[in-house]
Amino acid sequence: MKFIQQLKQFDWIIIGTVFFLTIFGLIIQYSLSLNQEVISFSNFYKQLIFASIGLILMFSISFLNWNFILKNYAIFLYVFILILLILVLFFGKTFRGTQGWINLPFGINFQIVELVKIILAVILAKYWSGKIYNIQSFGHIILTGIITIIPFILVVLQPDLGSALIFFGLWLGMIFVIFKPKNLILILIIFILIFGIGWFELKDYQKNRIITFINPQVDPLGRGYQIIQSTIAVGSGQFWGRGLGLGPQSQLKFLPEARTDFVFAVIAEELGMIGAFLVLSFFGILFYRLWKIIKKIRDDFNVFLIIGFALIFFIEIFVNIGMNIGLMPIIGISLPFLSYGGSSLLANLLMIGILQGIIKRNR
Repeated sequence: MKFIQQLKQFDWIIIGTVFFLTIFGLIIQYSLSLNQEVISFSNFYKQLIFASIGLILMFSISFLNWNFILKNYAIFLYVFILILLILVLFFGKTFRGTQGWINLPFGINFQIVELVKIILAVILAKYWSGKIYNIQSFGHIILTGIITIIPFILVVLQPDLGSALIFFGLWLGMIFVIFKPKNLILILIIFILIFGIGWFELKDYQKNRIITFINPQVDPLGRGYQIIQSTIAVGSGQFWGRGLGLGPQSQLKFLPEARTDFVFAVIAEELGMIGAFLVLSFFGILFYRLWKIIKKIRDDFNVFLIIGFALIFFIEIFVNIGMNIGLMPIIGISLPFLSYGGSSLLANLLMIGILQGIIKRNR
């Protein structure tokens, strides 16, 4: 009876939303396995295994007292992930040009940065919750910036600029949530000056990436190829889509990294505007429920932690979909619950499990 009572305290709307997105992602991964020269469902089966493990993990950890664990051990967890980031620079495995992976038992490779983004949200929530009575001080921006810049630099060295930018977005997003509008104006001016000066420090190939993002036709067969093929895939799906397994861009390999970075383009091509709208609707439900929960919780640490997790999801969704429709540069950020990748899926389900634990105990 006690177990049943605890189950009733979960937010089943969030669980149902995440379950749908995860299953939807598996369907897309299955679709991408249909029209290969040699049909192989190995990637689908791997994602299915990670999804099963992740969902079990999500439910299991939701029964723990995360408020006590994370609040009291935030600093130790932060130091732990910094040590891992240093070690992975020397002993990590390299995939897709990034040396940020470690070997786990049963032949599993895990990307450390997925754990780092969770712990960074925890340590920032711990910091801001302790400064609630003097929260508008500009000194907090500097201190939290130092907390963020250390893992940022270590991840850039892997090199993994996309994941590092999630750290920056998390830090900046929390500042925008916390600070009053009149204080944000000065902050925006400072950032504009920093980026303006930074442009002259960029190397030529880095400037070319930005120029190509603004106008992909400058290099249609090189740096602009991914953006062009992705936008073609999104547009060709029209309203109803081409059908599962029938998208020419994704199935004929014109669309690079279809399983990971450009999975939204696959959805738009094969399931059309209806499929894309359905995915966006479920993400909208997730954010709506998180907003409703934040308004009911009275513990400052939990409020900032939920804001941090919501920002991580928002940044990844916004940037990934922006990449797919040509509004953002290609920086290799996956779409939560939908892109192929066990590390990302496990980390996202871990965050949902922590959120459920917070929700259950506050109820």
